[in-house]
Amino acid sequence: MKQLVFNKISPSTVKHKVIDLIRDAIIRGDLPSGEHLTEVDLAKQMAVSRAPIREALRQLELEGLITNFPNRGCFVTVFTEQDVLEVFSLRATLESMAIESAMPHLTTPDFRALREIVEAQQQAIRARRLDELTKLDMRFHEYLCIKANNSRMLKAWYAQSAQCQMLMNRRFRILSDYTPGTVTGDHTAILDVLERRDLATAINLTKSISERVQKELIEILQLDPVPA
Repeated sequence: MKQLVFNKISPSTVKHKVIDLIRDAIIRGDLPSGEHLTEVDLAKQMAVSRAPIREALRQLELEGLITNFPNRGCFVTVFTEQDVLEVFSLRATLESMAIESAMPHLTTPDFRALREIVEAQQQAIRARRLDELTKLDMRFHEYLCIKANNSRMLKAWYAQSAQCQMLMNRRFRILSDYTPGTVTGDHTAILDVLERRDLATAINLTKSISERVQKELIEILQLDPVPA
């Protein structure tokens, strides 16, 4: 890793700050897929010891953003077509579960809050703030997952969220001519059927959106492969 990506950080809350900084850099693509990450380089850039770097790399390996190869070291994860299918089929299953559990409890203030998220997404699209759009996309679905009031399901959703963000951000950047605009269209459609309390259509819509995104991401893997 030769380019300068990080600034020095203060001694307080070093561990969590280091994790957040590296995670965000991976999701944004500042540390691209296949990038070799060394404790020495990361510690030097952040002006911290190697201990919190080592902990951060272990945590991000658990989140699926980093792959640790024996005798080679840590690299930013390179996703395969099978990875994409697994990540987004799991996401669709969890979010379908969330919709089924949350729907009876969604109130007028909830729909107002969700439509405000969609409006914020629209503003991010107009300003071409794709990193922000990625976070807002996840926030929309996180809201519904929280409303489902199922702690184990929510934990499973959080466990795969970083990988989803990494893939979605890449999708927005490479297919930037149209994919950002699909976010608000998709979420508005979901909200419309949720307000009608049409559970079957909401779940089918969630699954069809996931299948479309999977196809787009596989197209990206083919158009923009990461060198071995």
